[in-house]
Amino acid sequence: MDDSQRKIIVQSINDDIIVQGAAGSGKTNLAIHRALQAKGKGSYAIVIFTIALKRMIAYGMQALGLDKERIAYEWAWINRGFDLTGDVYWEKGNRNILYLVNDLDIRKFVRSEKSPTSYGIDFADWVDSRFYNAFGRRVSWFKEATYTSGFDVTNTERFELIPSGTMYKQSEDVIDYLIIDEAQDFNISDYINRISPHRGKSLSLFGDSVQQMNYKGSSIDDIARVLNYKRFTLEYNYRLPKSIAKMAQQLQDVKVDLLTNNLKDGGNSDYPNYPKPIITKYSSKEKELEGIVSRIKMEDLDDVAILLPNEGDVREVNKYLNDRGIKTQVHYRTGKIVPFRTINTLDFSNNDLPCILTYYAAKGSEFDNVFVPFANEANGCTRNSFYVACTRSSRSLYISYAGKRISYLNNVSPDFVVENEIQ
Repeated sequence: MDDSQRKIIVQSINDDIIVQGAAGSGKTNLAIHRALQAKGKGSYAIVIFTIALKRMIAYGMQALGLDKERIAYEWAWINRGFDLTGDVYWEKGNRNILYLVNDLDIRKFVRSEKSPTSYGIDFADWVDSRFYNAFGRRVSWFKEATYTSGFDVTNTERFELIPSGTMYKQSEDVIDYLIIDEAQDFNISDYINRISPHRGKSLSLFGDSVQQMNYKGSSIDDIARVLNYKRFTLEYNYRLPKSIAKMAQQLQDVKVDLLTNNLKDGGNSDYPNYPKPIITKYSSKEKELEGIVSRIKMEDLDDVAILLPNEGDVREVNKYLNDRGIKTQVHYRTGKIVPFRTINTLDFSNNDLPCILTYYAAKGSEFDNVFVPFANEANGCTRNSFYVACTRSSRSLYISYAGKRISYLNNVSPDFVVENEIQ
């Protein structure tokens, strides 16, 4: 750890703190470490703003012996508690038994009376009437039973997916140690009215104003001014090579310094040790996707992310790669009814399969090789979200577009990138 990180680690877990740090400074790792400090001293939870980040943080928590279910995205935590990961099935017509199925295990739940340790079932805004009639919303309660055998996902005559179902663990009204990652995406009113009332002994906030992607959020400066907590700054960048940092800091319309304290590879991460970002103009969207597939295959790239403006783009690119025999990791919702069913095959420990995410869902993550296609002026993304996408890379960055290039690239020096055009 560097000195700025060590100052945070030695703070008592009972102290309220606010930590600000640029992309790649270690905020999320320190948030997980803060939970480790709380282990055995009382209840703890990490609250985040995006669903996709939940699984990545869960891996980190599990690796440190923490309860990986003590993490929630904000809406779910406020309204129901800690969502469990997996698809929910029932035995057709049997409202007394549920199965939770994910990539790790199968869990069985049987109906019970409500108690502090019971689990609930909830649905999205839309749910088929037969499921609503059987369970209602947040009014049916279950206890976990030992699962031995019997469930078969392929036996559709007996077992049926509840497409919008979510199993959840209830949250305590007050949590001793409450930790917020991506703190800038919550606003001051959230902290005063919805978060602080659930704080028991301390509240720890980690964030970065220039990565704010929720237009209702608040800057770290404003949050710190209102809450008046101890404030710390992470001074060093460990993710972005200087070859990308030069370009990335010019994407913002406010001063961002990603170079002065850049310790990626001991500070030896500028060109030619690391490649410059490549910006490519293609004649069509189809050509962009062909270019991505070709580069992945020809250069045998692993730890790849393809980051896109919206979920429609994610579905399109995922289908394009799958149709060409490339397996993927992906997070998106299947339709406009939100979320009729969320497809989530992310496994951040598997570097072989490309991850396909929206800019929004990619917050907090990092990958060796990042592709940012469809960087057209018409894609409608905000400056901060494009900045977030371009700062996920720890080695190579490939930006592409067809049509008019996104204006956020206008202030980038030609000396810091490689530009080309492919018909």
